[in-house]
Amino acid sequence: MSNQINSHLSGNTVLPGDNVSEILKAYRDDENKPVIVGPGLKRLNKQLINSYKAGQLLHRPVNLFWINSHQRYYIPCERDTVVGVVISKTSTFCRVDIGASESATLSLMAFPNATKRNKAIVEIGDVLFACVLSASKDVETELVCMDKDGKKDGFGVLPRGGYMIKVPLNICRRLLASDSKISRNLGRKYRFEKTVGLNGRIWIRSKSIQTTILISNFIKQLEYVSDDQQDHVLNLLEQKMNNNKNNKHKHSRKL
Repeated sequence: MSNQINSHLSGNTVLPGDNVSEILKAYRDDENKPVIVGPGLKRLNKQLINSYKAGQLLHRPVNLFWINSHQRYYIPCERDTVVGVVISKTSTFCRVDIGASESATLSLMAFPNATKRNKAIVEIGDVLFACVLSASKDVETELVCMDKDGKKDGFGVLPRGGYMIKVPLNICRRLLASDSKISRNLGRKYRFEKTVGLNGRIWIRSKSIQTTILISNFIKQLEYVSDDQQDHVLNLLEQKMNNNKNNKHKHSRKL
């Protein structure tokens, strides 16, 4: 699944209370479709859209805008792709922890080809990749594990053997950016799988536990690391991992 973010508006920093209506009109992809407001933006009426948090105004097709800020607390937004953990289950649905104030619900028929007789197999503790179907402060957040055409497209229960980490929301958006230097740097050195949710959760799996831990530690530090510092930080983590391996090998030989 391709859920990369195209950040056309990276130069626009906004503050709480700013009127961004004209900026959104200028940058929308399709004039015939309505503007969709995501986290950090509030539609006051048909014409007026204001920001309610400070950060960078970003955009992805089609006509979806949001504020990228240093935020750890996730507020569900329709169409967000999220990584969550199944925390309870009934015969018809399960509850999923997505890092919001309340858990989300996921119907066992909200999977490709699922029916009443042939529901999806989901177990408590499973990590899954899902899409927010509906989100409102008045009702429970609802998830689905398929795209708008009913296809899997990467959604569903993630394979066993992976490791999930929690990071600030802006780190996830940096990883999902179409020009992400983070993904390029990691992909150049390691073979691994990653699934990034817009809710501040990332699932990682590689051939070795050591590599998975190294990548996880690198991503966790990105909040304080600039693009120019990434190679240096990654090299330091590699050296530390190799030193630990050598020390363990020496210790085992002595025994």
